[in-house]
Amino acid sequence: MSYTRTYRERIAVHYSGTVSYNYPASQNGGSGTAHYSGTEYEDVNVSIEVDTEPFDDSVEHCNTNVNLLTGAVVATETAQIVSIDKNAKKVGQTIVDGFFGYIRSEISQQIAELTQGIDSQLMHLRELSKAVLDKKRQMEGDFLRISSRYIKTFDDLNNELSNRIFELDKPTFVFKKELDNQSIRTTNNDLVNTVAIFGKEGSELHSKISASIAKKRALDTLNKAKVFLWQQKKLNNTVQQSMLNESTESSQYSPVCFVETKADKNQITKGLHAPSFVSALQENQTKNELIEQFTESSNSWSVITKEYSDNLKLYFNSELNKSYTSADQHSVRVKEMIQKIANLGSIQTISVQNL
Repeated sequence: MSYTRTYRERIAVHYSGTVSYNYPASQNGGSGTAHYSGTEYEDVNVSIEVDTEPFDDSVEHCNTNVNLLTGAVVATETAQIVSIDKNAKKVGQTIVDGFFGYIRSEISQQIAELTQGIDSQLMHLRELSKAVLDKKRQMEGDFLRISSRYIKTFDDLNNELSNRIFELDKPTFVFKKELDNQSIRTTNNDLVNTVAIFGKEGSELHSKISASIAKKRALDTLNKAKVFLWQQKKLNNTVQQSMLNESTESSQYSPVCFVETKADKNQITKGLHAPSFVSALQENQTKNELIEQFTESSNSWSVITKEYSDNLKLYFNSELNKSYTSADQHSVRVKEMIQKIANLGSIQTISVQNL
């Protein structure tokens, strides 16, 4: 769209110069020069007419080309998104399959490495559990004997505190005794009542202060006795934990794993796994007998209890942390995936021996 703009401006023009002049002789005549300067102002008006029709035609033509280009870009983008999605699904499926295969192989290797350590640790933990129960019974007996001794000590302390309080407030007690013995007082002297009231109030205040000090000392004595008992108990626990070579008779238990796999709809494979140090469970006849006992219809399979499941998770997480101590991203991802795959709460057993 064509348009016209008008601009008005006032221009200032500065001028200066020198003029030579001659003047006729009045007597001698002569010549000279004169300087001049000044400013002249001139108003200037400028009108500009802009013809935009060629530009408007080019803009319209460019808009048509841009619309055609936009359609081509949208079609290309749609085809590219479809291709990227298809290739991403293929790559993702390949990565997932490879990752899970690698995790399965890693778990199998870890299970094989940890089996020997688990067997020995289970036996050791059962022995320690029985030793702990024996030490608990021994500590209960020791506590009863020690408490009976300290009760007598506390009684003696109470008597001693009573005697000390009497000695500290002996004037008060003597004054009270004299007041009780004296039943007749003179009533003519006005100061008699004042002395009695002052003595009563001072005696009560002094008694309360003395009793407070005695209670504070008794509380400090009890706290010191408590700290002494706690330190003695801690020392006994430390000594008992250090005593590992004990000779005790007890029943020993061994973990046995019964596995039943289904290859197809009709074929079922049953197997039994036992620690290598139990020689009786390495014979095929004994394994077959145990497998028959596991598969009897009278057996009642049930999910393990929450307490046993929590203990199992605690031990599982501890072994997992020991196996993956590295902080690199690969080890962290493998560790997190193992924790997600492990479903320890769904394990079913016939009978559970709590550690």
